[in-house]
Parts: sequence; structure tokens; C-alpha cells
Amino acid sequence: MLGQVGPDVVQCSRAGCREAATSAVHWRNPALHGPERVKTWTACDEHLPYLRGFLGARDFPVVVTAVGETVEGVGDAGPEAP
Repeated sequence: MLGQVGPDVVQCSRAGCREAATSAVHWRNPALHGPERVKTWTACDEHLPYLRGFLGARDFPVVVTAVGETVEGVGDAGPEAP
């Protein structure tokens, strides 16, 4: 959590947050990339709704998983529930 440093702690991607991430937010910009091109942000519980909302407002497709899980691609269907 706050203040922990080390290779086993994944930090939240929200600017200024240093909390441990619990979710992986996989997304892509469909105007630039196909479903196989996936970008991933990490999120703590507090910032997951913010990051999903940020991407959803832009109509970017989103898949949320636990930290460490991967996805093969992100479809065209807009934001998905975890």
C-alpha cells in the first residue's frame, strides 16, 4: 500500500497515486489500432471508476481484469463491466 516499494507491488496508473493496484484496465484507441493492440493501465480500488470513465467517455473499448491477467485483444463493443 502507500509507501511500499518493490518489485512485487504494482502501482496505480492514476497521476499522483502511489497505492497498490488491484485491477488491470486493458484498452485501445480504435481510431488508431486493431483489437490485437492492447494498452494496459493499472488501478487501485479508488481510481478504477475514474480510469474506466475517462476511457469510456472517449468510446474506447475496455476490459478490466485482476492485476497480472492479460487479454488477447480488446473488441469494438465499448466499455465492458469487470
